[in-house]
Amino acid sequence: MTEKEFNLRFRWLYPLLEEAGRKLRLHQHNRSFQVSMKHDGSRVTDTDREMNDYWMELLNKAFPGEAVVSEEDETSHSYEPNTSAVWYVDPIDGTSKFIEGSPNYFVLISLCIDGKPSFGVLYQPERNCVLFGNSHIRARLYTSPSDFREIHQTISWRHQMPLVVKGANPVLRDRLESITHLPVRRTSNAAHNIIGPLNGPSSGFVSFRRTAYWDIAAPAAIMESAGFQTRILQHGETAQYNDGQIYCNRFFCLPPDTPDEVIEYVISVTG
Repeated sequence: MTEKEFNLRFRWLYPLLEEAGRKLRLHQHNRSFQVSMKHDGSRVTDTDREMNDYWMELLNKAFPGEAVVSEEDETSHSYEPNTSAVWYVDPIDGTSKFIEGSPNYFVLISLCIDGKPSFGVLYQPERNCVLFGNSHIRARLYTSPSDFREIHQTISWRHQMPLVVKGANPVLRDRLESITHLPVRRTSNAAHNIIGPLNGPSSGFVSFRRTAYWDIAAPAAIMESAGFQTRILQHGETAQYNDGQIYCNRFFCLPPDTPDEVIEYVISVTG
């Protein structure tokens, strides 16, 4: 897909994000939502499902023939392996934050072409700003459709910032600190911490826990457009975002100058 085609899709998407943001802010500020529990024990609101329907209808209508997979639509979780174009949608990333009244929730939308994270949007409704990247441009932060700045800073491994890790036990964290010579910080959130190096608080992100594609594809596309390297792994083998699955076993997003021995170790403990 060309840069022009990606940009046309982004321009189509931007006002829809703003409309979604208006609805989300209204629901959160008025507390006009109901909370229930999903099968996995996590919380979900009827606003999650409302926004799921909003995005599924828009994307399926605009791009027939392209797969659309959304967290809150289980019927979308089965798609044909090797599908050329797959959209991943998380209507509210950070539902607990949304419920609590925090501004730290997001809308994640990505488009993966031939299994690669090629187009990613992370939208923060409370600040009405969009972090965007695709495989042809440098990552950008938009505060309006025509007002953006390119993100030029790239964290180097040499900066010795903490490594953020999801799902690592104490023994594994100690081993990572020994190999990387970096402090290791735990997290339970993926998307927010994957993009963390763009704000400077971390060197990179590694998940040793099963993680959904809709949580990582958008930030992965953004981080790759900012110069980082990302990879999803299934049982120690590099996987693709169109493999017919919706979860990976491991994921990493690291600076381009990360030592080979660190990459090799992260891969070696994924089997």
